[in-house]
Amino acid sequence: MSANTEWPELNAQSNAAWEANAEHWDSSMGQIGNRFHLQLVRPAMLQLLGLQAGQRMLDVGCGNGLFARHLAELGATVLAVDASASLIARAKQYPVASSLEYQVVDATSFEQLLSLGVASFDALVSTMVLMDLPTLEPLFQAASQLLKPQGRFVLASVHPCFQAPQSRKIVEQFENEQGEVETRSHLQIGSYLTPATHQGVGVVGQPMAQWFFHRSLASLLGAAFAAGFVLDGLLEPSYPPDTPRTHPFSWANFSEIPPVLVLRLRRN
Repeated sequence: MSANTEWPELNAQSNAAWEANAEHWDSSMGQIGNRFHLQLVRPAMLQLLGLQAGQRMLDVGCGNGLFARHLAELGATVLAVDASASLIARAKQYPVASSLEYQVVDATSFEQLLSLGVASFDALVSTMVLMDLPTLEPLFQAASQLLKPQGRFVLASVHPCFQAPQSRKIVEQFENEQGEVETRSHLQIGSYLTPATHQGVGVVGQPMAQWFFHRSLASLLGAAFAAGFVLDGLLEPSYPPDTPRTHPFSWANFSEIPPVLVLRLRRN
């Protein structure tokens, strides 16, 4: 992975933003998550995960614990970690199954991750975290050692092809040849290959802008391949065409464009 796709100097700022936004993020997501999580992220994650009751899972970047709680409800033993002490504290306020444990662990720290136990987990999961991490190499290098033989690592992220810097959602209204008014939604991509960082909003109304880290598919997967993983599953979930539109720029208006990329990696 080339050096210009790793930004360790921004780690402290990125973590500080998550601390500042923890309360608002938790209030927005709640105990089970929003429509984006429930209809796009969670079903695709579960499909690739192939969870079996009793398996031991590590949820990296668990936020307020919404996916970790669901895994525990399905019968898994789960250790859920996040760099934000405030998010972990809020996760613990929800009903916790005896098979679910939380810890404050920074996903960009190889040492902190490895301390969780070499060859201790049947699977690792990470939901909508990759684009928030200034460095990926420590996570993938540690993940390859944390997994048991034949273990898998399932990750969901914003789709880097369609949620790239300078991308724009465009809604146009026009009269067709039959004299009917039509509305069409388009996506304009201004940049994709060049790695980039920018500050933006993950949840409307959050008190502080957060850092996002854009990497192409080649860069993102390159970090995984360098750690000894192979890719053996990929999903690109999008909303069905009949999904109710909440506003003109909702992803529900872009049924042909997947806003999420879900990957399954296995140790080579």
